[in-house]
Parts: sequence; structure tokens; C-alpha cells
Amino acid sequence: MIERSIWRDIDSTDVVDFSKGVGEVIEHDSLRISGLIQQNSPVNNEMIRNPLLNDLYSGYNDGKHRTFPALVREQKGRNEQVVSYVSFYYDDSADLEILNKKGRFNITAYDRRVYNAVSTLFVNGKDTVSLAEIFSVMTGYTKKNPSKSQIDTIERSLEKLKSIKVYIDLTAEVKHKMIENRQPLIEAGILSNMTDKIKRAVIEDNMLHFRKGELVSEKGRVFKSIQIIGEPALLTYNRAKKTLLTIPMEYIGLEGQNTTDKTIAFQDYLLMRIFGYKNGKMRENRILYETLYRDSGQERPEDSKGFIRDRETITRMLDEWMNRGLITGFAEIKEGRSYVGVMFYTEDEE
Repeated sequence: MIERSIWRDIDSTDVVDFSKGVGEVIEHDSLRISGLIQQNSPVNNEMIRNPLLNDLYSGYNDGKHRTFPALVREQKGRNEQVVSYVSFYYDDSADLEILNKKGRFNITAYDRRVYNAVSTLFVNGKDTVSLAEIFSVMTGYTKKNPSKSQIDTIERSLEKLKSIKVYIDLTAEVKHKMIENRQPLIEAGILSNMTDKIKRAVIEDNMLHFRKGELVSEKGRVFKSIQIIGEPALLTYNRAKKTLLTIPMEYIGLEGQNTTDKTIAFQDYLLMRIFGYKNGKMRENRILYETLYRDSGQERPEDSKGFIRDRETITRMLDEWMNRGLITGFAEIKEGRSYVGVMFYTEDEE
């Protein structure tokens, strides 16, 4: 018997097993998501590697938010750049003491993974989702049930994302015809079908909108969920840009590795590079550690032991992906006595 219900009943397709702890949802096979969607626009990538853009307080200046340039296109041999002006910042209603009680004032790799998981579920027609479902998608349908602390961490991240506003002035992208599919922006009210020349086009919205739901059994077991209200703002932008990258779930879950912020950041970046190379959008299968740290938004350890641990994390990932057939091999790159990067190989290469 359910003791308490807030805003909704459980979806008829969800079977909640309260005997197994916090909010496990046993899903019908037809609801299982085949791949995690990564949002891979230059704006998303700049959000990761640009410390000013990623700092949720850099966007403030005398009570007004500041924008930072995100290079969208640069044509070699021509003096032409296309730049969008972007900002991420807490909205006025955010309780910063609660949101940042661990001292994190930026959008972390973990936050981005939660955002991509929610967006993936939304794209697949799931606007009412349990926090356990979000956990399953962001961890590649691991066989482990989420613990209470893992559910709590997801909930804190969701509240944080709900409190962050995103501002994108994409006027230059529209004028240079870099929006491949205008329809998502038209449906969101950002663009229209008018034939007049566009003077200004801006996205300004919170990163997420949702209602919270909670069910508690007589025995005190808890089932938490959210109802997503409208398409997430960055998902709308990435659908318009056609910069969504779907990663099969078999490559998201990692055996024997803790789901830390650094692990997620490394994994997301490496998968983006590998799939970009395999689909022909990237030419280089050589990844320098310097580039990996910069573009994944992680700091390189100052001590050699920390760097060795990072290299071991990266090689374990690549080894697992090789065993699963994503790549055919890999090798570390050495210059002199120093390890400077990794090179991966695919089935298309000798």
C-alpha cells in the first residue's frame, strides 16, 4: 500500500519494487534506451573547457549577466569567424548555500551526464521519469541498484540544473545559415517562419524545468521521480544544430571504475573523439593528454602519482572498449621519457 503520493500516480508501464530499496524501477524491455545522447555543439564543448563560461559566477557583473564568446566556425584561409555569445549563471531564485554546499560553483561533468540522461529519456518519449531511470541511463544500465546516496546526488544535480539559466545569442549562426534544422527553434518560439531578415536571435531559459514527485510506502521506502516540463533548452539548440551524438549503452557502463567527476569527464571526451573519428567528422586518432585535460575541463595532477592514476584510468577504459569491439587497439604515445598521449585504432585501419 502506498502511503503518500505527490502530483502523480506511477506510470502504468513502471513496476516499482519497494522490496529492493530506494526507487528501483523494473522497466519493460520496450522502454529500454539503446544509447545515451551526448550534446556535442561548440557551445556545449566550450562550456566544458572554458573556465569563465563554466563558472556560474563569472556571468555576473553589477547585477547583470555577462556573455562570453564561443567560436562556432573558423574558416581556414579566410578572415571569417562565426561566434555565439553565451552565458551560464544561477537565476535569482537559486539557494546558493544549498546548491553549493560542497563548494562547487560550476557545471561539473556529473551534472552534464545527468543532463544528457534526462535529455535522452525525453527524446525517447519519457517525460515522467524516476531518478532510478536517470541513474540507469547515465551508468549504462548497470546491474547495480542505486543507493540512497546515489539517488540523493542525482537529486542535488537536478536541482542545480533547474536553477541554472543559459543564454545563447545565436544571431551570427542564423545569419551564416549554420542552423541545419530550424524547426526545433521555431517550435520553441525562438525563430519564426517569417521571410524577413533576422536582426537578433536569442535563447534564454533555465537548463531544466520539472516537477518533483515522491511516493512513500508504509514501510518508509521511497520512490522519487520528475516530470519534465518542456524540452531542455540545450537539447533544443543541439537538435537545431544536428550536433547530437548517440553512444550505445554498452560503452557507457564501465567495469570496476568508480563514477567520479573525472572518470565521467574522461569517458565523455574519449567517446566523443572515438565516435567522431569513426563517423568521419574527426581526422585525428591521436589524443594528447594536454588536450584531454583541457577539453574535458579537468586539471592535470601536479604530482606524478596522480598523473599515473589518470593514465591507468584512461587505459582501462580503452582496454574495455577494445574488448567490446569499439576499437581494435590502442597505444600510449611517448616523447623521450614522457608519456604525452594515446592513439587508438579502429576496424577501418590496418
